[in-house]
Amino acid sequence: MDVRGAIFDLDGTVLDSMAVWDRAWETFCDRHSRGRDEEAYSKYKTLTLITACEYYKERFSIPASVPELCDEVNSIVYEGYRTVNAKPGVREYLEKLQKSGAGICVATNTARYLVEFALERLGLSGFFGFILPCAEFGSGKDRPGIFLECARRLGTSPEGTWVFEDAPHALGTAHRAGFRTCAVRDPSYASAETELRAMADMYIADFRDLCR
Repeated sequence: MDVRGAIFDLDGTVLDSMAVWDRAWETFCDRHSRGRDEEAYSKYKTLTLITACEYYKERFSIPASVPELCDEVNSIVYEGYRTVNAKPGVREYLEKLQKSGAGICVATNTARYLVEFALERLGLSGFFGFILPCAEFGSGKDRPGIFLECARRLGTSPEGTWVFEDAPHALGTAHRAGFRTCAVRDPSYASAETELRAMADMYIADFRDLCR
């Protein structure tokens, strides 16, 4: 596995945190809708935070502004990040990549301050050359731009850059853009394992598989 550049998703990939986001959106939906709206609840996984809040605001006629709704979701997630853990083997694999001289970064739908808080608390921030949140870049992972911008900053070509993702829509985008892809198993996407395996150059249970 020749890794010159590595682009890591955060939630569900580096962090064992998808349950935190599930609880955050469930709490949010309970506050703003009359009962559980399964269609709306499922939307957040494929949308940027801003787009998801725009969707919820319109669907539920919420009087608060989109920035206020984003802050509400992020505040719930922040509390969850106080106790969230890294995925097994992440530190060891990041150490391995760092020693090899590979460029390493994070591309995420999560707000920068949350990313920095979680990585610093877990002692992982020093492994990443930079963090690129979707909100700062201006588009989500349904488009290849954020991955291409990460590769540009890393100084690597797509074919020399590995994208580590747990989400099918994001992994598919990277795959179609010519990146090498590693699917990381997460319970949140257990039903999509066949789809992930079809798009990935490699499928791992966790990062201990890459440290052997």
